[in-house]
Amino acid sequence: MSKQWLTKLMIVPPVLALLFFLYMTFVNSSYEHPGRIIYYSKCASCHGDHGEGTQNLVPPIYNTSTLKNSFETLPSLIRNGLKDSVFVEGKWYNQPMYPIQLSSVEMANLLNFMNDSFLVEKKVDFVINSAWVETQISKMSK
Repeated sequence: MSKQWLTKLMIVPPVLALLFFLYMTFVNSSYEHPGRIIYYSKCASCHGDHGEGTQNLVPPIYNTSTLKNSFETLPSLIRNGLKDSVFVEGKWYNQPMYPIQLSSVEMANLLNFMNDSFLVEKKVDFVINSAWVETQISKMSK
């Protein structure tokens, strides 16, 4: 083997590594909404992966009139939980919803994900931020 051919062969692994890195970074990467991560870690076990609910125990949230009509109450509901029965899409659900401790930023991310993913027509046409979350919570605590 000539030395020149061996030198050319040595450049192949770094080039392949670079190509693999570029592919994984730009072509194969999928943006994961931070609110989606929170939903799947805190909410999906009860409300379902797609917001479909859990049979007769936990209400659905995907595109329900309840979600549309009470979207502004969600920050308080998520933070404080719900002990009472709730009527959703013609059905009563009695399973309590336990409080979920999230920062205002995490809650804003969760609500943005829900607004984008679970409502066919978005409830809000702006990006929810932590200030909006805190305002809604303070309104509900009065």
